[in-house]
Amino acid sequence: MKKFLLLMAVVFAFGNENLLVSAGGGYKKIVEAVAQNLKKDGVNIDTSFANIKAIMAQAKEGKTDVIVGDEDFLKKSDLKITEYVNLGSGALVLATKKSVKIEKIDELKTLAKIAMPDAAKTVYGKRASEFMQNANLEGELKDKILAVAGVPQVVTYILNGEVDAGFINQTELNAHKDEFGSFILIDKALYAPANIVAAKLEGCEKKADCVKFIDELKSERSKEIYAKFGIR
Repeated sequence: MKKFLLLMAVVFAFGNENLLVSAGGGYKKIVEAVAQNLKKDGVNIDTSFANIKAIMAQAKEGKTDVIVGDEDFLKKSDLKITEYVNLGSGALVLATKKSVKIEKIDELKTLAKIAMPDAAKTVYGKRASEFMQNANLEGELKDKILAVAGVPQVVTYILNGEVDAGFINQTELNAHKDEFGSFILIDKALYAPANIVAAKLEGCEKKADCVKFIDELKSERSKEIYAKFGIR
């Protein structure tokens, strides 16, 4: 009887394990807003945020169910993905600290220090690197660049005045617009599209709320969240 009760306890615990959704730090606000809407409906999911390479490593160990991130990164991975849900396209933005105002990209040359996310591990770090190459600015800016973990860290450096400017996404711009001195939307012709998707991993269906979360991503109220945070 004790063995039976123990087995039932293990099965019950496993069956009630929450769905885990992982995302790059630049999409934290979007994922949390979607999760909050689900919570109102009585559906709880767990979330985690890191750079895409760390998330992929966790996924290979079976530690996540859905990944929200850059389509390019995910489709080049060897993860077992069963479905992609397109959320929209993100935008690369250059924002400055409160005391600095610029209007043209060429004015980047006049700045002393510029933060950017890790180009090898983050969506917008990669896009910022592409932009600098295509705009023929890489050589002139090389010694001014401060590489940090991700978009949220870039925002922190800008708001604390530790850098003159930084490359972020429109999601963070919309969240902190009044706290920056100025901002420039980078011409999308100068970097590859940042298509944002939710990738459903093999085995997600084993979680009770997998279908509910995927359906929520496709809902009108979620599309309103994407638009609010600059994903179109």
